[in-house]
Amino acid sequence: MEKRFNRALLLCPEKYSFHNSFYNILSEISYEVEEYDINSILRKRDIKINRQIFRLPYKVRKKWEAYFLEKANKILLEIINKSDPGLIFVYNSAFLLPETCSLMKRRSKLVFFMGDSPFYTPQNNYYLACLSHADLILSPDSFWSQQLDTIGLSKTMYFIPGPDGKSYFRIDNLPKDQDDEETEILYVGSSYLNSWGYKKALLMSKFTGFKFKLYGNSAWKRWFSFFPDLEAVYTESGFIPQERLNRMFNMTKLIPVDGNPGILNGVHLRVGEALAAGALPLIEYRNDVDKLLFGNFKGELPIINDYSKSADIVARYLNNEQDRSQLTLSLYDYLLREYSAESNAMRLAGALQ
Repeated sequence: MEKRFNRALLLCPEKYSFHNSFYNILSEISYEVEEYDINSILRKRDIKINRQIFRLPYKVRKKWEAYFLEKANKILLEIINKSDPGLIFVYNSAFLLPETCSLMKRRSKLVFFMGDSPFYTPQNNYYLACLSHADLILSPDSFWSQQLDTIGLSKTMYFIPGPDGKSYFRIDNLPKDQDDEETEILYVGSSYLNSWGYKKALLMSKFTGFKFKLYGNSAWKRWFSFFPDLEAVYTESGFIPQERLNRMFNMTKLIPVDGNPGILNGVHLRVGEALAAGALPLIEYRNDVDKLLFGNFKGELPIINDYSKSADIVARYLNNEQDRSQLTLSLYDYLLREYSAESNAMRLAGALQ
């Protein structure tokens, strides 16, 4: 397709697989793409403090915020002035301030992709104010878009970045690894100390009758008294590097993809990662699953509508390996076709016009 911009600037954490998806999309409409992860540029100590600062009194948070955001935005402005991009693509808020966004918009098209809700997920306190400066807001959740429409930010478009084949892919002749084992069901993710944690544990408890492994933070332990069978399948872990996670996904057959406190109608992007690695995602139902994400898919969707029936769904797929494998391939082919870099670039370019 015709390239519209001499240079695009991508502000997105490198650790996420969709970083590559965004880069490929921007490459379709820009002659050059520069990428920066502000988290890797700032000091690790500052990043760590900023993650925990919300626990302290407001007066302390306010002083820290002034220091930290001023520092981050000074760096971002230096990057922008040096790059002089025609398009700036931001994942979440990238620690931006509204006044920085105003300066950015004077010289570039400004696009945000909402990886988290500006209403429900703790983020930069100026996230919503930054979105008001956007030329376009990309949303993977239709309810987030409705909420922004309500407050007058009607510049949203439903958008899924598509799977990144460089990060998640099938591995032929999978090497054995002493740290990981083959599973029938695998879940990797954090829990919570509130009712959302109970909800996650309730769902995971439905899989303990199978060859199931659960990896996540220490918050899972809170729920072992309610669901004691989870303790035997649980391994405490921090962030698992993408290379190992892809290997783990290749060594399992089913990956539950549950809802979380921020996702209302949308679906976690882990759906695409699982499919790319050859595992079938078991998707907790949300409105966007069959209406938007897989809206034109004509086959069966692996959806959990009722937790009490989760084990029956698992057994059906495990007892029919050919059906499971074929459905995994069909769903992945659909995502590659509908949400390819070229298709998404056309959507993006059309919306910016």
